[in-house]
Amino acid sequence: MLTSPSLFDLPHPVKGDVAFPLLSDPENYVACQWDLEEHPEKRAHWIGLFRTHFDSLEQQAIAEASARGESAEAVKPKLAVVRELFMTYLDQIEANPTVFGTLYIIQICFAREKALREAGIADPYRLAKAKENEAALKLLPALFEELDSLPDPEKAQQVMRGTFAGNIYDLGATKTVELFKDGKPVDFHAVRNKLAPRPWLVDGLDAWSEKITSEKPYTAAAVFVDNAGCDVILGMIPFVRDLLQRDVKVVLTSNSYPALNDITHSELVPIINGIAQWDKTISNALDDNNLRIVPSGNGAPLIDLAHVGEELVDAVNEMGVDLVVLEGMGRAIESNLNAQFTCDSLNIAMIKDTGVASALGGKVYDLLCKYQQR
Repeated sequence: MLTSPSLFDLPHPVKGDVAFPLLSDPENYVACQWDLEEHPEKRAHWIGLFRTHFDSLEQQAIAEASARGESAEAVKPKLAVVRELFMTYLDQIEANPTVFGTLYIIQICFAREKALREAGIADPYRLAKAKENEAALKLLPALFEELDSLPDPEKAQQVMRGTFAGNIYDLGATKTVELFKDGKPVDFHAVRNKLAPRPWLVDGLDAWSEKITSEKPYTAAAVFVDNAGCDVILGMIPFVRDLLQRDVKVVLTSNSYPALNDITHSELVPIINGIAQWDKTISNALDDNNLRIVPSGNGAPLIDLAHVGEELVDAVNEMGVDLVVLEGMGRAIESNLNAQFTCDSLNIAMIKDTGVASALGGKVYDLLCKYQQR
């Protein structure tokens, strides 16, 4: 039986309840820049995308259940409940975009996650994430060695290119989900070699390189990471390690709860601890408390910085964070593209959606490196 539509009018059960402390104007902060009521063409695009993407989500959920020993016959009825709940919600906002209040992309994400949890499906991408993590970790030692051999500013710029190359792993974007449909990892080095030429769609690389290679550029950075696999392991962990090598402390934060193929805090901690077994930079940073890994309080592919977890807030305050890094299309573009902080900020992402590309006046696989200095 279909759950009441008011289900989707409830607060999301996994959203944090305090504001990120470095927002410059928390009372007027809005996570997403596109009110979908005011932009009918964007509304049509994203509602259509969420509809068509659900098929691939179902496939991931069946594979994940099978790996746990649950039969497809057992999980399919749960997915049928999710589909009915979520498609009914999409029908409602398509007919009346303000039926549940102001409509942003993040509200649709919350509704999907709510429907999955109501049906008892906790983490449909668990298996896909684990496989990609394993493949990416095998490449990491050689990547560290390569980056350590480079002089600045070449090293800083190659680290940045790596964040873009890693961000290709995105099972929530229709343009990249096809790249991973056979379960094989995409060649990170090949993607890095074929990145869009500069100048990028938003290109703050020169200013970033000048700042980050200066003496003691920052005290500490809060780094919001995105997807599992090559995204976090080959893209963002080298980025974090580079900051640590420059005597910048790091608060590394990821989702508290699963959403698509985003890395979660419970998945990230053992990955970092495993790397610390063989890499002195990571090991020393953990021992000295210069690297803290904390959950964000979030459970969606986008993030509303008005609602994060208290542990993140405490870490940011205690570490003296003076740089905010938002990585990935969901955190850095679809939400928080125009966010203003009391300190410097860096938004980095590869564009993997035609709607996002169109809204920014670019094209799929364009790159965004938005560096704001206060």
